[in-house]
Amino acid sequence: MKVIIKKEYDGTRYVGSCENLPGCFTQSHSAEELMILMRRAIELYRKSYADRQQPLPQGSDFPYLDKKIRFHKISAAQLTGLLQKSGYHLEHQDDGLLLFRKMRFPFNRLVIPNASEISPLIISKIFSKENVIYVNKRPLNANTA
Repeated sequence: MKVIIKKEYDGTRYVGSCENLPGCFTQSHSAEELMILMRRAIELYRKSYADRQQPLPQGSDFPYLDKKIRFHKISAAQLTGLLQKSGYHLEHQDDGLLLFRKMRFPFNRLVIPNASEISPLIISKIFSKENVIYVNKRPLNANTA
C-alpha cells in the first residue's frame, strides 16, 4: 500500500491518504502519529470489505459528494451530517476514525478522521477541488516595500 503524506498549506497538520484505497484519509499534527493513524485507517477500511466478503476497490481517488461547499472550518460531526443526507451510513466510530459506507453503492467506503476540524485537503478530495471554496478567516499580510 502506497501512503501519500502531504503537509497542510499552513503547516499545522499532516494529511495522509492511501493511493490504493480510495476514500481512506486521516490527519495529524505530527508525521509519526499520522503513520500510526494511517495504519489503523487502512486496517479498518480493509476489515470493512473483508467482513462483507467484498473485494477491495481498484482505482484512484474520486469525489464522494457532488455538492458545492463553501467553508471556513468543518468538523467531523458536520461532515457526518452531510454524508448521512447523501446516503452514507456510519459503520464504525471511535475516538480517532469514522468509517462510512454508501447504502446504494455498498462498495463505496470513506474513512475520515474524527476531529473537531477536518483538513481542507481532505474536504477537497471528498467534494472535488472544483466544488470547494475554502474561506480563510485570517487576514493576509501584504508585503509592502
